[in-house]
Amino acid sequence: MKPILLITRPEPQAILFCQQVNAVWDGEIILSPLIGITPIDAVVPKVAGYIFTSTNGVAQAGRLGLDVARPAYCVGQSTADAAKEAGFTPNVGPGTAAGLIDTILQVTAKGPLAHIRGAHARGDVAKTLSDKGIACTDVVAYDQKPLPLNQQAHRALSGTHPVVVTLFSPRTAALFAKEAPFTAPVHLVAISPSAMPNLACLSQHVAAAPSGPAMLRATLSCLTSISNQSGQCTANLEGPAQAG
Repeated sequence: MKPILLITRPEPQAILFCQQVNAVWDGEIILSPLIGITPIDAVVPKVAGYIFTSTNGVAQAGRLGLDVARPAYCVGQSTADAAKEAGFTPNVGPGTAAGLIDTILQVTAKGPLAHIRGAHARGDVAKTLSDKGIACTDVVAYDQKPLPLNQQAHRALSGTHPVVVTLFSPRTAALFAKEAPFTAPVHLVAISPSAMPNLACLSQHVAAAPSGPAMLRATLSCLTSISNQSGQCTANLEGPAQAG
């Protein structure tokens, strides 16, 4: 029995993840973003470089008139890839806010820096860097507004077919938990332990690293396991504790 895959991350990242899964798995996929990205008018001060902790921040670069000749410090590889496509020469962090802070300190980045972020953010990057001697300011360039599950997602979660749900952030996980209870057998795949909600489900799976490729591997592993075991999937907490 092939499960249904429910992708809850914002667009356009949800579409990209869907395409990546579709390349190797032909089951049903439902896109129901639980967060919508809304640009916010913002003024970016003159700085020596930019910090991006999400591809959503990179997406605001053109609108904000950021100087692509200046350094870009990116939380992980996916964000760095987006920054490179936008014209920046990125410095790549290990996938967490804390790790990115360490990377910036290790390369002795020159300030001041601007953290281009959303209204909801974790890690307090700007304050931590400023406290450690590298001047940094927050630029809130977009909001992440909550969205309800769509009808297709509700229908799947109210059925009897197994549903694999991907959770890419702690906030998305919290929003998904508010939609419970569900009658369908639910399997959760989270990008980090902090993105795993306290929610009754058949199995929980944490990606080995807080990155897109690791989430893809964890999701495909869960989908394949359920398909091969008639709807059952053993819990697999494979990742180390990471910030979401």
